[in-house]
Amino acid sequence: MLKKYINQYPLLSFLVVNYIISWVFLYPSYQMILNAEDGIPPAAFIGLIGAYGPTIAAIIITYTIGGKPALKKLWQMVKIWKVSWKWLLFILFVPISIYLLSTSLSFALGYPSSPFDAIGGISSIPIWLLAALPFGPMGEELGWRGFLLPKLLEKHSMLKSSILVGLAWGLWHLASFTFPGAAIPDFLEVGAGSIAVYFAYTVAESLIFTFVFFKTKGSVLMAILVHAFFNASSNVSASSLGPIDAADHNTIIYYISILLTAIVGFILLKTLNKGKLDNFRKSQNQQP
Repeated sequence: MLKKYINQYPLLSFLVVNYIISWVFLYPSYQMILNAEDGIPPAAFIGLIGAYGPTIAAIIITYTIGGKPALKKLWQMVKIWKVSWKWLLFILFVPISIYLLSTSLSFALGYPSSPFDAIGGISSIPIWLLAALPFGPMGEELGWRGFLLPKLLEKHSMLKSSILVGLAWGLWHLASFTFPGAAIPDFLEVGAGSIAVYFAYTVAESLIFTFVFFKTKGSVLMAILVHAFFNASSNVSASSLGPIDAADHNTIIYYISILLTAIVGFILLKTLNKGKLDNFRKSQNQQP
């Protein structure tokens, strides 16, 4: 009965399993940390299970639908690492450049600026990248770009699929909204407005992620990397242009970065022709 339902509604099944796993483990983990008097309680590390909810759900639903062959096909997407150097450079520079440009534009609006430290920024990239990788990027991308996006692309356009993934991705952070800085930046108060802005943020990034997905032949590994570079971008910017303490200044930079990300993502998606989507759909119909 359950298997029949999953086969009939794979997308809904993925989201339900994903959200249940993630929220059941993330919410109590955050509460334990917030209520701890000293350090992080060992029991709070159950949150790591929740952080990998999208990946766990993708594996469960994929195996239920197609067994080992489908699971093997899903794993093959993680192993796609041979991509053009230009796309590796794109993944490296575009997320960081967007945040650097957003910060620079805030200076043009009259906010205090600092000297540009290129060496400090470049040398900080490996540190912040490694700090970002284990959680969001590695825990989520097999679910969002490995399972959900390809399934949506079977019936919907690139733009609509990207928006739907972005909304599902934003909703996934529901438990994280209860912990300052875990999803919504800690310089913003959690409320209807900041949550709406955060959904705009996940949708905007999702547009660029879809572009990378197509340009790297559906590589989940590259999705993990671009996710990590987006997560690291604000810290790399702070290492290049100096830390910014004022909440209003950080808020302006955050809003500008979302707007720029959305514009860049929309333009990039428009450069992809329908033939790429048709070829993708044909490849999906082939046996694993």
